[in-house]
Amino acid sequence: MKAIRVVMMGMVILWSLSGPVFCADSPDGEIPEEQEGVPIPVVETPEVLFRGLEAKRIALEARAEAIRLEEKKLKELKTELEATRETLETLRRQIETSLSRLEAKEKTVNEAQRLEEEKKIKQLVKLYSSMKPKQAAAIVNSMDIVIAERLFMNLKGDVAGKILAYVEKEKAARISERLAETLADLPEVK
Repeated sequence: MKAIRVVMMGMVILWSLSGPVFCADSPDGEIPEEQEGVPIPVVETPEVLFRGLEAKRIALEARAEAIRLEEKKLKELKTELEATRETLETLRRQIETSLSRLEAKEKTVNEAQRLEEEKKIKQLVKLYSSMKPKQAAAIVNSMDIVIAERLFMNLKGDVAGKILAYVEKEKAARISERLAETLADLPEVK
């Protein structure tokens, strides 16, 4: 409304100036001769102004609606992203819990295996301690080096020495080297 009043006042001011403002104001509808070289100011009628303002209003409303839709979409995406983040966080906690349980089970299994191996080694120690050294050495010659090392680690020194005397030289040397390495890794007893 204010714009229409301003335009109307402008038209009144122009009309009050000498000479016709619109071509229609001149008696013959033509541009007066004294104004032919001078550009005539374009004055829009209230209807033209109203149509222009209406078009701008419609464009602004369309833009505002597009912005509202974009904001709505962004809010939906934010909500979806937050839900996904929460789901991932829940999965992370579940994985951590599962890993903790798995590590505990693995520890239990490893401990059970270690105890079982110790039990078997003790049985072997008992068995080999009761055998004649020559018979025990014949079996040790075909035995896996790791098992032989563990066996000799648990045998009493004099029994281990008697058996080792009958073991093949190469195997006896490897067993002795491994025993020395293992003993070097053990902490000193004071």
